[in-house]
Amino acid sequence: MVRSGVGSNMFSGSSMSPILAGFLVVCCVLGSSANRNVYRKVGPYKWKLNGWNKEPGFKARISQKGLDFLRDVGIQMLQKQIQQLTIPDIHGSADIGIGDVKYDVTNIRITTFSIPTASLTPDPAAGGLTLKTSGINLKVHGDWHYKIGGFIPISDSGNFDASASSISLAVTLRIGVDATGRPNISSKALDCSFNIGGLDVDLHGGASWLYNLFDDKIGDAIKDSLNGQICDTVIDEVNGSLEDELKDLQVIAPVGDVVEIDYSLVESPSFNGSINTAHKGEVYPIGNTTECPLPVPQIPPDSDISRMVFIWITEYLPNSAGYALQNVGFLQYNVTPENVPAEEKNYLNTSNFALDLLIPQINKMYPNMAMQINVNSTKAPVVKVASTGVQAVLVGDFIPYAILPNKTLAYLFTLSVTISAKVSVNFTGNNITWNISSFSTTMKAVHSAVGPFFTSALQLAVNTAIKVDLIPDLNKLGAVGAPLPQLDGFNFTKPVVSLGEGFLKIGTDLTYTP
Repeated sequence: MVRSGVGSNMFSGSSMSPILAGFLVVCCVLGSSANRNVYRKVGPYKWKLNGWNKEPGFKARISQKGLDFLRDVGIQMLQKQIQQLTIPDIHGSADIGIGDVKYDVTNIRITTFSIPTASLTPDPAAGGLTLKTSGINLKVHGDWHYKIGGFIPISDSGNFDASASSISLAVTLRIGVDATGRPNISSKALDCSFNIGGLDVDLHGGASWLYNLFDDKIGDAIKDSLNGQICDTVIDEVNGSLEDELKDLQVIAPVGDVVEIDYSLVESPSFNGSINTAHKGEVYPIGNTTECPLPVPQIPPDSDISRMVFIWITEYLPNSAGYALQNVGFLQYNVTPENVPAEEKNYLNTSNFALDLLIPQINKMYPNMAMQINVNSTKAPVVKVASTGVQAVLVGDFIPYAILPNKTLAYLFTLSVTISAKVSVNFTGNNITWNISSFSTTMKAVHSAVGPFFTSALQLAVNTAIKVDLIPDLNKLGAVGAPLPQLDGFNFTKPVVSLGEGFLKIGTDLTYTP
């Protein structure tokens, strides 16, 4: 009969974190969370409230190809971290026929650890992922000491090498969504199995004829303890440390200091051959979650699994951004002689040749005076995505003023201008970016303090104002772009952007840098 005792946690600290972080966290949260250093916490699941739109403005997929990549990264992480694990001392006793021997196994350290075979696959029945490994090879080295009581006590010590082979581990992780739109994770006792097929112990030093009587007892004690406790450790880690980490993951990403993107999940992920997630995909003013009233386009079914990660972004996301920017008054610009290039300053003068020729009354009323043009958006910008391209429409007022000698402004007139712009969409780093490549304008007079005029006379001045001030500011915002959810160390590579009716699709592979 063998009696052994092992610490309640076979591996000290949070030893299973590398396994779960490498294999699982990335899979669960890549499409639903982001770097915790820049994301803020949100309140209860907003879309559940009456009147909130549950339709996803953003979807993501991790294909089996992506899961295989994450599995490989996880194995690399695990094989590095497992070498640093601290295994508690083992104390036990055994009856060897000539007496009761008490033994101690101390200073145990892992010298070899390799995982030749592993799989990470979606499990639709469980609503999560299943991790399976087999053929794990593990070698450890440590010290031993024994003592046999009796009329003449006997004790001895030395060191040992142990080799475990044919180790298998299978664990299922059930992944859902909590009340704040973050992923959650759990495992039950039946979700985990662990088995050591064989464990050979080779003791060195001391009287071999004696310790050979019970070395198999030590091996059995180590194997039984590991088999009995590893799954308890895994489940405790999943339901404790890993779930706590997911609770801290944030789903709100700031874009500059004006607006933020809501990436919260609107339903539990699905696990049919790939991991598929649906997200709110809406932009709000920072601190103000006023819902955008525009409809959310439907993303059609798509079975593409050729890349590791896919992201579908509906036009609702940029349209909610325009709605938010309009509400906070961000889309207002004052074009002055101080903020235009030197070669363009001539256009901001009442004696400008074209302006004097077409609206001569301005120069007569305010001769040779500098001008200021206030540009104010009067409607939220609207983005239309089609297979043929992306178009953005902005409607606003152009209100020029003459700058009097005392620096006060003299109102001239108000033009309502509609700008139709062609937008190119790109992928820079881990951000979706955009650039206004060309534009056209239409305009009509709303009010005038200088008498009637033909609006066509101002086409050049208006286009200049748009070109030198409005478009650069919008492109500056577009160059920064909108950050897509990611975890530290993972980056998108070789992205391909394609367009559909009401949405754009990004297919990309991943790289990992520790």
